[in-house]
Formats: sequence, C-alpha cells, structure tokens
Amino acid sequence: MIRTFHAKINKKILFFSLLPATVLAIYFFWVKLPLAALCCMVFLVFVVERLIHTYYVFTDEGCLFIHQGRFSKVSRHSLSDIEKVDIVRPSSLSFLKNKDTVMLTFCDGSIKFITPFPAEEFCRYFKRKQEDFLEKTDGL
Repeated sequence: MIRTFHAKINKKILFFSLLPATVLAIYFFWVKLPLAALCCMVFLVFVVERLIHTYYVFTDEGCLFIHQGRFSKVSRHSLSDIEKVDIVRPSSLSFLKNKDTVMLTFCDGSIKFITPFPAEEFCRYFKRKQEDFLEKTDGL
C-alpha cells in the first residue's frame, strides 16, 4: 500500500520568507524598478510552490520518496538506509522549527529534517513499514 503524508506549512517560515519579498516587490514597483520587482515575484512563486507541493510517499518496495515541489528533484531513500526517525521538539535555538518536524538519521551519518503532518503518525507508520520491509528481506 502506498501512503502519502503532506507537509505542514510552518507559519514562521511563511511569514519570514514571504513578507519581506512581498514588501520588496511592492517597493521596487513603487520606485520604478520592474526587473528587481520581477525577481522578487519569481522568488515568491518558487517559495509558495515549494511550500504547497511538498509531500512524502512510502511505497511497497520499501522506499521513501520526498517530493519538494515541482521544480526540484525527487529524492528516493530506502527504508533500510534510514537508521532512526525522531520528532524534534522546539527549543530556544531552533525557533523556526515547528512541533511537527521529524529528523531522519541515515546510516552514513547524514541528517534530514522534514515536516510531515501528522508527525506522530508518520513515525509510527515508518517504524511499522521498516519492520515489515526488514522481515521481507530477511525471509528471502
């Protein structure tokens, strides 16, 4: 069974990335700099598109596909390559992270932060899928 989790849009990142670009685009139009305004508007389109079209897909073959918008490449990760999945709780140092941030720790030591919604269900489903995948591969 294929299971899809969509990304939760973090309001702080939305606010801190879109508000300055919007203000700059309006300002550049006001002072008659259309190329600079166009650059800000293109940036806004890319950011909004990436925020809206991010999702995570588990497949039956034991893979996790991470789609981060239509303009970026899909990353494929095998469940056997992922060592640990933890929910990251907010702290004073990571004020831009929300409570639904999940940290994927890979076997090679690399770390990837994702924001599936709901995060607890994502972690439970991942652990169940990883156990099923390891049982299948051990039985072969």
